[in-house]
Parts: sequence; structure tokens; C-alpha cells
Amino acid sequence: MKTADFHPAVREWFTGRFPSETPVQAEAWREIGSGQNVLIAAPTGSGKTFAAFLCAINDLVEQSRRTPLADGVQVLYVSPLKALSNDIEKNLREPLAGIDDWLAEHGEAPSGIRAMVRTGDTPPGDRQKMRSRPPQLLVTTPESLYLLLTADSGRAILSGVSTVIVDEIHAIAGGKRGSHLALSLARLDALTRDRSGLKARRIGLSATQKPIATIANYLSGGEDCAIVDTGHQRERDLAIE
Repeated sequence: MKTADFHPAVREWFTGRFPSETPVQAEAWREIGSGQNVLIAAPTGSGKTFAAFLCAINDLVEQSRRTPLADGVQVLYVSPLKALSNDIEKNLREPLAGIDDWLAEHGEAPSGIRAMVRTGDTPPGDRQKMRSRPPQLLVTTPESLYLLLTADSGRAILSGVSTVIVDEIHAIAGGKRGSHLALSLARLDALTRDRSGLKARRIGLSATQKPIATIANYLSGGEDCAIVDTGHQRERDLAIE
């Protein structure tokens, strides 16, 4: 997938906001478009966030052109940092608003895509809103994901997840939080398999690390994983043994 392949509303928002796609975005979109697990390893400022999110947003926009989007999380973003979770949710408002503006200008119905954040700081009222009308994009932390998976209401809103984005994955992969997250992701796999027979695709965002293949193996749970590494610290093998 490349910029020209996006829905016009998504493409026009992106090209109106940025002069061009970055190298990491170009490579990441190609790999993500193939439907496999992808680890994106690149420094801050390289465009990693939209490298991960834009394909997922485009998928939701395309769905919304066929039929109104149902309530329920399809894209799950997990960050070990609460502050980053809040920033990401705020940053998503710009493309979602811009996309809906384009659709309105062209006489089309809004996308209906909603994003919410769920962390330990989320007020009870907002948590209730999420349970009664789940968003399509949910931003959370590993600990809050664990709590969601232990509750019937949480499992219900997560059962349709098709894409999981794990940010700052290098910061937790080797510790207890990483082990805890790996267990939660395995539970999520079991949940989505029960509903659709498919596991959610995983996309990881990482600072460039050595050995990068170890981080990719952690992300994918030992399955195949493409690596987009702008630091070129690995051989260009896409299968992690």
C-alpha cells in the first residue's frame, strides 16, 4: 500500500498536512498492506505513529463507505506511558476531523470513527460511556488492557479487534511489564479467534534496538514478522525464526 492507494479523504488529509511520506512510512505501509505483523524501528520524528495508524484509519474509512460502522474496538493502541496514551488520542482527533471535513465537502456521510482513551486515570463516567458505546479506536496501557480482559464488558468491546499497535515496545519487552503484556495479547488472540477465527495483526513501534529481531519475535509471539528498520541494524529477513 502507498499514499495513492488510500481513500481520497485519507489521502487528501495526509498530503495537505505533510509534504510527502517519510521513508519509514513508505516501507511500513507496504508491509502493513500485506496483512502481516510488522515491527517499525525508527527514531523519534520519523513518522512512526502515522506509519502505524494511517492504514488502520483508512480501513475504517473504507468500511464506513459500505455500511455504518458498528460500535466496538477494531484498532487497539497500547502504550506503557499514560501521558503518551493521552497525546495519541488527542493527535488522532486531527486526522479524523480532517477526513470527516473532506467527506462533508464531497456530500458524503461522516466516517463515524471515534477514538477514546482508557487508562487508570480515566474518570468513571468516561469508562461507562466506553462500555455503553465503545469506540472503533481505543488507546490504553498494558495494565488497563489486562483489566479490560478480566471483565465481561471489556472482553465484549475487544472481541472485534483486528489491529493491535504496541508503542515503545523496546521499553517493556525485557521486563515484567513485557511478560504481562505478552500474556494479555495471547488472551486477546483467544478472544478474537472465538469471534472471527482470526488473530489480530500486531504492529510494533520501537526505537532502533540491537538485536531488533528479538523485539520482533516478542511482538509477534514467535510468528512471522516483517521488520521496517530505518537504522538498518539487521539483515532484511522478514521471517523471524
